[in-house]
Amino acid sequence: EVNQFYISFYWNQVAKFMFDKSEVKKLQSNPEILKPLVKQTLDFSNKLKNPQSLAAITHAIAKISFRTRKSIIDSEKLWKMLENNISEAAKTKTFKSRDCASILWAFAKINRKSTRVFRLMENQVIMNYDTIESQTISNMVWAYAKLRQPSPKLFDAIS
Repeated sequence: EVNQFYISFYWNQVAKFMFDKSEVKKLQSNPEILKPLVKQTLDFSNKLKNPQSLAAITHAIAKISFRTRKSIIDSEKLWKMLENNISEAAKTKTFKSRDCASILWAFAKINRKSTRVFRLMENQVIMNYDTIESQTISNMVWAYAKLRQPSPKLFDAIS
């Protein structure tokens, strides 16, 4: 049975192929290859609420889009679903700082502004501030700076 962990695993596997130039060219020439995975992700969207899975999917989609220099098929639907699911999950679940950094990196990498997601991740990180690693801080600061997203609470907490 397919679940959120399988979907995030499949996206992660596709993203790993993006280090192979021939695989990038395949995807560039035939973006329809991802249509079944996109459809399954969207069909399963009401169950995608696990912070780690959301971070993995978000990171993978951004990596694929960046490496191929193309948007994934139904990209806008995917990103809106991810934004909504991240927002829903943040109401009841705690995101690890590393997952927050992955999500923020993904949005920044493809230049997708989402004040709502950035604010939610800011609050999540502040709740877990004492366990944050320097690389995670660096990735988050880069994402906020790249998209010119203000974050006085976060920057005060990490300074």
